[in-house]
Amino acid sequence: MQQRGIAFGSFVLLVIAGSLSACAGGGSNHTGTAGATGAAGNSSGAAGAATTGAAGASATGAAGDSSGAAGSVTTGAAGNTSGAAGSATGAAGSVTGAAGSASGAAGSATGAAGSTTGVGGTTGTGGTGARPSGPSAACGKEVPNEPIGSSVLHMIDISGMAQAYVAGYTHRKYCTTIPKNYDPTKPYPVIFYGPGCGATNCEGDGFTGRSDIFLVQAIAQSGTDLGGNIVPKNGSPGCFQAGKESNVDSPEAQYFDQVMDQVESKYCTDRGKIFATGTSSGAWLSNFLACARGNRIRGTASDSGGIQFNRPTCTGGAAVMELPGDSAMSQDQEKHEIGAALARDMFIQLNGCSTTATTMMLANASCQVYGNCKSPVAWCNVGGSHQSGQGYLSTAGWAFWNMLAPE
Repeated sequence: MQQRGIAFGSFVLLVIAGSLSACAGGGSNHTGTAGATGAAGNSSGAAGAATTGAAGASATGAAGDSSGAAGSVTTGAAGNTSGAAGSATGAAGSVTGAAGSASGAAGSATGAAGSTTGVGGTTGTGGTGARPSGPSAACGKEVPNEPIGSSVLHMIDISGMAQAYVAGYTHRKYCTTIPKNYDPTKPYPVIFYGPGCGATNCEGDGFTGRSDIFLVQAIAQSGTDLGGNIVPKNGSPGCFQAGKESNVDSPEAQYFDQVMDQVESKYCTDRGKIFATGTSSGAWLSNFLACARGNRIRGTASDSGGIQFNRPTCTGGAAVMELPGDSAMSQDQEKHEIGAALARDMFIQLNGCSTTATTMMLANASCQVYGNCKSPVAWCNVGGSHQSGQGYLSTAGWAFWNMLAPE
């Protein structure tokens, strides 16, 4: 499925990307399993929707409250604000999609909890939900006492996850880079970037050094961090849990929510311009977030990744760019189709875009863009090797996001 006439507007931003070195089937700068998720997913969309509301509702309060606790690991003040931000995200999510009234609630744990029965339940009409917008709570506040233009490593304890993840996925890290010439009264677009398997500290990427964005780098749990607590058992230590093998209630949803809650409580960012991007393992993560957190993320760009078979019911609303690399057609260990082509087709349907593509140049990449929708989908096949799209994320990805109309 691919093709659609296109109608865009101005644009919006956040990046998360990753580079999954040789992650057992999809390497990157590190090691691990890259994969994709697929076709069979459509079959349980209805099921996921049916039970999402109830499950989501029960987890909402806890999820919102626990964001604050998680945030306080880095800074107490940030934690307190995180809780409030987390609950606001839940409210936004609750407006989304067919199953969405309770599933989006709590922004992090609810989507995960509600989705436990929605295996592959990602297709549908795809309402965009009420995405947060406007300046973050830290705008106008004092500049944090951190180096400007350099990466800073933060520790955070994640809460609100299913019990199976608590032992291995509670203690996490992430990095932030305050842009040069930072103005605490100017809301900056956020790029949430996911590197490939094996990254344990702050790393550079194509967005490093830019003065017009706020950069957040996600960090996956290493084998040492996980010990024997990897979930699922056939997953890949050192890669993001939302990878080729994953679960509908992946703890990466709570991780994203609570990291972003902390970021918004400390730095001046634009809540309506959050973009996720990544390469290899980070590409699987960004596609997962486009589905699970489409009511908070405005757009994504993914290099050499796909979409998990075991995924939550999508909220819809995120514009998606796929640079397929070697992952256009992929299967997980259970032989489910999970490739980037499946992700493309799924988001075209979810976002209500045209199935007729328009060929256009997005910076240095020739892409097929499926439009006539608020959140278009771009397919940019710039090469068939693993991570062949990595050099295009900050150029073509940025050009794509700048086409998006404000909501």
